Order: sequence, then structure tokens, then C-alpha cells
Amino acid sequence: MQEFPVLVSSAKTISVFPGWSAPEKETGYMWFDVPLEIDGITVAGLNLHGGCYERHPQKHVTFELRIGRSPGRKCLPLIRMCWRSLQGGHSNPRLGTSEWAGIRVSDTHLHSFELNWLPEEVRMRGQNLRIAREIDEQLDTFSAVKRFVGINFNINNIDLVTNPNWVYDLFHDG
Repeated sequence: MQEFPVLVSSAKTISVFPGWSAPEKETGYMWFDVPLEIDGITVAGLNLHGGCYERHPQKHVTFELRIGRSPGRKCLPLIRMCWRSLQGGHSNPRLGTSEWAGIRVSDTHLHSFELNWLPEEVRMRGQNLRIAREIDEQLDTFSAVKRFVGINFNINNIDLVTNPNWVYDLFHDG
């Protein structure tokens, strides 16, 4: 786990973007997972995950930097960015010494590595990035969100990620 800060701070590259998945029949959720390279070498288990809903254009988009654990186990999130979450904001737990402890943040927020890493214990604070902070930057478009993710996740070619195939109709606002 000591390598987590290095993985997060290193410049990363997407080698190929295969596109978004087809929407899941039950939920309409679309996603992608792409492996990341550091210095031209694919890092085993290091992925960028993105997700959104087909019928909620420009809403509920997430990007997450993840590291795979041993085979058959779930991935451990290192950073997550939520844009215009359908659930509204995020409530941080009241425990801890973070300036964000007990604070509710808006529907667009960042679960930064720094807020969720415990360097003295050399581990993540929890399994699901429990602490988030506000994003001061105005993010009005998917392109602006990608740019933000590229900078904050240290991914130098984030533009390889294409726009989701959102469905715009009269019954779902966009």
C-alpha cells in the first residue's frame, strides 16, 4: 500500500479507450474501465473507471481511479469525482480531524486521495472514499469535467474518453 501515493501522483496515460459500455437493461447505467500506464508501462490493476446513466444527460457522472486487489476481490478506489449526482450532495462522517468532517458537500464534489489516505497508518481511511470536498471550479460541460479529472487524477490524455451516448428526450431533463 505504500505505493498508493506514488501511483496517484505519477503522470498516467490511457493507452486505448474502448468506448462506453452498452446501457444496462435494468438501469441504463453505462460505464468504462481502462488500464493506465506510467512511463509507458501498464500498471497491473490500475484503472480509470467512468460511469453515468443513458437517460440523464449531463448528470450523475463519476470518474474513479482504482487499484485492483488480489484476484477475485473488489477494486480499491483511490480518487473519485462526482458531477451533478442524482442523489444530491455527499455527507462526510463526523469523526476524524479533517476540516471536511461532518460537512455536507454539493452534488459535484471530489473524494480526493489526500482526504482519504492515512499516511501514519499507510492505508486508506475506508473502503469507499468516505470524505469528499467541494470543487471550487465551475464545471458546466462534460469537457470541463474531463479536463478537471485529467488534472486532478494526473491523466495526461484524458481527451481519449469520448462523450457518453446520452439519450435526450422530453421525459428526462438534460
